[in-house]
Amino acid sequence: MDLSWLGKLLVPLTVALAFVAFRKYFPAKVNTKLDRYDRYEGKRLPTGAFRTIAITMGLVIAIGGYFALRIINHLFAKLDGQPLAQAFPITAIWYFLPGFAALAVPWPLMISLLRRSAYSDEARYIEAEASEKSGFDCFRVMGAINLFLVLPIAVFTLLTLPERLTLTNTNILWTHYASLKPEVFSYSDIIRLTMVDGYKLRDGSFKAHKDLLIEFKDGRLLSANAVGDGGSEPSVKVIQVILDKTELAPDEVRTEDEIHQ
Repeated sequence: MDLSWLGKLLVPLTVALAFVAFRKYFPAKVNTKLDRYDRYEGKRLPTGAFRTIAITMGLVIAIGGYFALRIINHLFAKLDGQPLAQAFPITAIWYFLPGFAALAVPWPLMISLLRRSAYSDEARYIEAEASEKSGFDCFRVMGAINLFLVLPIAVFTLLTLPERLTLTNTNILWTHYASLKPEVFSYSDIIRLTMVDGYKLRDGSFKAHKDLLIEFKDGRLLSANAVGDGGSEPSVKVIQVILDKTELAPDEVRTEDEIHQ
C-alpha cells in the first residue's frame, strides 16, 4: 500500500493543529476601539512602513547571520595554524538559525520597540489588527516561538561553530561538535586506509556515498568526512593530502560493513 500521500498532508495538518492550539492557549486580545484612520492620539507610522522595516530587518538577519556564522567558523580554524587542507561543516547548517530568526524575530521586536516609543498607540493597533485576523495573541505566540524554537536552534548552532577538520604537516586535528580542544591524530600512526563506495539503506538498497576511512594503531577510526553529513562527500583535497602523507594504497570496499567481516 502506497502511503506516500501521508507525507504531503503532514505540513498542512501540523499548521492547522498549531493554529487550533494557539487559539486555545493564546486567545486573541482584540481591541475593537482602535481604528487606524480615526485615531488622533499618539504618532502613526506611514502606511506600509512597519511591514517594510520588518522585511528589511528579516533580510539583514537572514543574510548577515549566515555570513557571520560562516566567518566565525573559519576564524576558529585559524587557531590550527598553517593547514595543508581543511574541511568545514556543510554550509546549509548556517542557514537554519538566520532563517528561523528572520521569520520570528522582526515582528515582536518591532512591536516591543514601538511600545517604548512615541508610537506606542501604533503598536497597540498593529497587535490588535494581527490578533483579529489570526484569532490568537500574535505577540505571545511569536514570543513563544522565539523562546522554544529559535533559542534552542541558536544554542545548537553556536555549539557547531568550532567544528572543523584540519590537516597540518604532521597531524590531523578534528575539533568535534561542542568542543574547543581538537582530537589529535598522527599520520605516522595510520595503519590502514579504506575507500568506501557507499552504504546500505534500511530497505537493503545501496546508496552511493564515497568516503575514506582511516584506521590508527590505537584502534581509532576517522572518516575523511568527519565534519560532513550523510549527504556530503569528503573533500578531494583532504583525501589527497592523506594519501600523500601515508603513501598507503587504500583498500576498496562497497560498504563499511565489509571492513569488519
